[in-house]
Amino acid sequence: MIITKLDEINKGKVKVYIDNEFHFCLYHKDLMVYQLGETDIISDLVYQDIYINVILKRAKQKALAILKYMDRTEQELILKLKQADYTDNIIADVITYIKKYHYIDDLRYAVNYIRFKKETKSKRQIYGELIQKGVEKEYIEQAFCEEYEDEDTALQKAIKKKTSDINNLTEEEKAKLISSLYRKGFQLDAIKKYVSGLE
Repeated sequence: MIITKLDEINKGKVKVYIDNEFHFCLYHKDLMVYQLGETDIISDLVYQDIYINVILKRAKQKALAILKYMDRTEQELILKLKQADYTDNIIADVITYIKKYHYIDDLRYAVNYIRFKKETKSKRQIYGELIQKGVEKEYIEQAFCEEYEDEDTALQKAIKKKTSDINNLTEEEKAKLISSLYRKGFQLDAIKKYVSGLE
């Protein structure tokens, strides 16, 4: 294996290309420690040492730092690691490690998300948001079974945000309110139950 390119990106951070393919990022001090430069041959032994003791170690630390203050879905964590210039191979190893210790758990994430949002958002809204976050459908459905009974509370809160006295609304205002709530994913029959006067 030959180091074909060292591409400095920022703060002494360098993208290392081996046999014309990007493999990982190192700092100048790492290159000095391993005595590596462009056109140098890198042995399998040195490569494995760098991969395990430098790159993978840093990637794990990065992942744990990302998860320290906020729970993330697997997809969100992968995206964050990609933004930090880690390759798919490294990310896959990090995800395996993180899952082993249950630092990420998409079912747990979905349950907590629904628990937090169920009183202010419709089921359809929450479902869509979890899909966007990369949570699998079966986890979302399981989480809904555990956490979500009905939309009444969320619907009542959504109506209160729009009006303090529903009885004083004109028919046109009620129609607009119904349309707005329907777009947010609430069921039409449930909306009509609270916004009376429209068939």
